Amino acid sequence: MRRPPNDATLLDNFVRMRSSPDGATVRWIYSGVLVGKIEGEVAVPLTRIEGMSRTRAIARNDGAWDWHLEEAGYYCDLASGQVLEQWLNPLTGRKVAPVHYRSAQRLVFRDNAVLPATEMPGGAHFRGEITQLASIAGTLALTEDLYVSIDARAATATQPARPRQLASSLATFTTTYAQLAQPRNQWVDCQFTYTTLNSFVGWLDMRDTVGIQNMRLVGVKCRVDDDAAVPSWLRERLTKEHPDLLNPL
Repeated sequence: MRRPPNDATLLDNFVRMRSSPDGATVRWIYSGVLVGKIEGEVAVPLTRIEGMSRTRAIARNDGAWDWHLEEAGYYCDLASGQVLEQWLNPLTGRKVAPVHYRSAQRLVFRDNAVLPATEMPGGAHFRGEITQLASIAGTLALTEDLYVSIDARAATATQPARPRQLASSLATFTTTYAQLAQPRNQWVDCQFTYTTLNSFVGWLDMRDTVGIQNMRLVGVKCRVDDDAAVPSWLRERLTKEHPDLLNPL
């Protein structure tokens, strides 16, 4: 059985798995489902999710790494895979308009900690960590686990009340020890699984409902110029709506 790595080895493997040896931007192509669970009831698959992110790791002088991520994703019909513009939420019986997402993230990786790159807003609490989840059958699995909470807010003359919000993202990255044993100037293949445990997003029209939503995604790391890895419909949609996302950071 392999021993858990020290923080320096853990971070080195983690960055190699998630980046390119020449420091270039990489793409992550992913696919999965959105699941909703009202407290006390059985979970229900809601939509498919299809998307792509671009990421880059930049070394700092103190041994830490700046992490840049931008992504776009689409909520799609479970059966047909078509991007949804209107959708009947089976948990409420009400029609809603899914809000497809474009988001950015800036983090700092330091030893086994994941830190926000900028100060969190008042009432927000962040904890992030890198861990070794498993070492089995010649495969290494490392995690990036982020836990965020935002305090409840009372109603004011200008803002409505907001309940306490919770967001957890649990990402697992896997590669083989054979990949990591290559010279450091060689590309390291990596796959990931990603799950969230979050309060219901606003467009579901369930803010006052007690329960959680869960994104369950799988994806692969690709070179930034590997257009063939991006499904043609997704590439066409990104070219139309988010053309910069297809370029290096």
